[in-house]
Amino acid sequence: MIGYIAGALTTVAFAPQLIKALKTGSTKDVSLLMLFCSTSGMALWLIHGIQVNDTAIIAANTISVILAASLLGLKIKNDYVNLFLSFNRKERGFENKNASLRK
Repeated sequence: MIGYIAGALTTVAFAPQLIKALKTGSTKDVSLLMLFCSTSGMALWLIHGIQVNDTAIIAANTISVILAASLLGLKIKNDYVNLFLSFNRKERGFENKNASLRK
């Protein structure tokens, strides 16, 4: 019983942050390293739960990995992919402007 309660509490911990990130579209205040470590740790706990056939560990960490990986994906998309794309657009615009000046 304690395993299910502990699993429920740790699983619910990521839900408010994910909901906030989805509503605001911002993940700037979330640490990438924390998300990576948490998601990796939960995935390893899930594997361990499968190996020892513990349903409390499996259930809690399946949901936790989904929530944490979703937040990690949003973090990467919002903070890094969009940064790269905006940098790439600026570079192309800068090159196009220089090309038109050379003509």
